[in-house]
Amino acid sequence: MPPADTRLLYYFHGFASAIPADISTSPKISAVADFCRVTGRDFRPQNVDFRMAERRSREVLESVEDQAAEVVFCGASMGGWFARILQLKLLQQRPGSVVRALAFNPAFNLAEFSHYLEGAQVNYVTGASFEFTPADSAALVRLEESVDYRSEAPFHVYVDRDDETIDAQWSETFHRPFARFYLFEGGCHRFDHAREALEDFEPGCWRRAQEC
Repeated sequence: MPPADTRLLYYFHGFASAIPADISTSPKISAVADFCRVTGRDFRPQNVDFRMAERRSREVLESVEDQAAEVVFCGASMGGWFARILQLKLLQQRPGSVVRALAFNPAFNLAEFSHYLEGAQVNYVTGASFEFTPADSAALVRLEESVDYRSEAPFHVYVDRDDETIDAQWSETFHRPFARFYLFEGGCHRFDHAREALEDFEPGCWRRAQEC
């Protein structure tokens, strides 16, 4: 059993992706892993098949120890959306807990946009082919509707202006009324500013790393 002051960070990849066996190949995931190391968090990267997102959400929530002092759900693209869902689901179960969500170029408003995911897909990390159906899309919408996505629970959203997949202006319009929203110049959908975003999320984290 982990100590009562354990702080956890769960990381979720994007749609049609996976956690690579060697995370050093992903500057973004490596930055999150380094952040956990220097801030004393337990880094828990998670693979998610978004065709089974509701079931996966239950599995992840069941893995969160009752005595955890803080939980951060973090992710990129669809993983950023999933991080927000998990945050709100956990707060439904454990009101008053310290639970934050942190997202890079997140997907959002799936009631309007989830149909764009439908059709033949290839996981660009594993190379596996799969079909994302209208039923899969509808299941994501139901999951989104099961929480108050625009609640005041702390949500940190970081976006690259030149994201070629998710429109940065639309993201800002959607997120800014209820989230800590920060827009970086340049970049792309892979998100090129993870270290800078994490510094904003927890100021001084990299300076402390240099002091250690």
